Amino acid sequence: MGKKQPWYLKKGPLYFFCLITPPIGYIILITNLKKFDYDDRVNYLTLATLMMSIWVLKFLPDKLNMYVWCFILAVIIVNAALKFFNKKEK
Repeated sequence: MGKKQPWYLKKGPLYFFCLITPPIGYIILITNLKKFDYDDRVNYLTLATLMMSIWVLKFLPDKLNMYVWCFILAVIIVNAALKFFNKKEK
């Protein structure tokens, strides 16, 4: 990210928006994607997508809610396993 940036694109406020108010954080990220480095973009989008999916669970029926939580947990486990095996190869 560049030296001169708006307050809402700094690390602290951006994490706040992504964690506490996911829809607002997601909108901020999507509208300012070009202003982030590739690594920052991936990290912020991953966090925002995960928090947005958890936030959306409030509006789903309870039975479907369980399946979505299982899917989120499976994605986290697969991601951790892929990172572990990727580090092992290098």
